[in-house]
Amino acid sequence: MMKKWMLMGLTLLLVFVLGACGSGGGSSDESASSDGSGGVKEIKVTASNFKFEPSEIKVKKGEKVKITLENKDGNHGLAIPDFNVDLQKPSSAEFTADQAGEHEFHCSVMCGAGHSDMKGTLIVE
Repeated sequence: MMKKWMLMGLTLLLVFVLGACGSGGGSSDESASSDGSGGVKEIKVTASNFKFEPSEIKVKKGEKVKITLENKDGNHGLAIPDFNVDLQKPSSAEFTADQAGEHEFHCSVMCGAGHSDMKGTLIVE
């Protein structure tokens, strides 16, 4: 009788462990998503002291993009000059990624000693 309970317990444990291993099947880029209405790719960028997360963003040429800036530490902005985007505070901007290549983005609000190093890359494929 005890062997039967032990076998049932091990079976349940095995089912639980295997189920947990397969549950991580989402996108590897949690900050980007496409909302079903209008096909806009939404990207959240978090600014903290002297860095952006993510610091590299990939989109497809011709794709409509909505970029949202959130400040974690300090006061930061986000400018992408090639697409006339300049967020001076936590907010959003939409644009069409119609220029292929690598486009730098940077902090557009003077934020301290590391301000000039606060950069990232938008890659339009």
